[in-house]
Amino acid sequence: MIEELGTVVAVHGELAEVESRRRSACGSCEVKGACGTSLLERFFGRRRLLLTVHNPIGARPGDRVVVGVPEQALLTASFAAYMVPLLAMLGGGVAGDMLASGISQQHGDGLSILGGAVGLASALLWLGRFSRARARGDRYRAVILRQGVSTGLAVATPEPSLPETH
Repeated sequence: MIEELGTVVAVHGELAEVESRRRSACGSCEVKGACGTSLLERFFGRRRLLLTVHNPIGARPGDRVVVGVPEQALLTASFAAYMVPLLAMLGGGVAGDMLASGISQQHGDGLSILGGAVGLASALLWLGRFSRARARGDRYRAVILRQGVSTGLAVATPEPSLPETH
């Protein structure tokens, strides 16, 4: 289970809307001032992330909670979002090139580009339906695991000192 801290903003029956801030690893990276990710983050700012999650603990608006996402759901979503469009675009380009070799060598590049664009568009349409179907499924939905840490500063308690011996 992958865990993230968030704040409940609304409750709708057994579901809750939890707001979290997107985080990146840019704060600990050595090249944070020169990479594209940190530049984009500085330009666009950190956007809020609003998730609809199961609420088995009965959290209420304003509560800080820990939300868990099943690892398999994240792996499936990552594969669908990154690999399926890439493979569909490459497959469409190859299909367009094969079609061009049967018709005319003159338009080979154009048909390859068109095939790649059609493959990518098809994959993106499929991805939209796939993600909506997964969002409705309980197996892939995030869940509130427990109450989170308060937002206040932690106060360190001093360790008891041992009596001095001479």
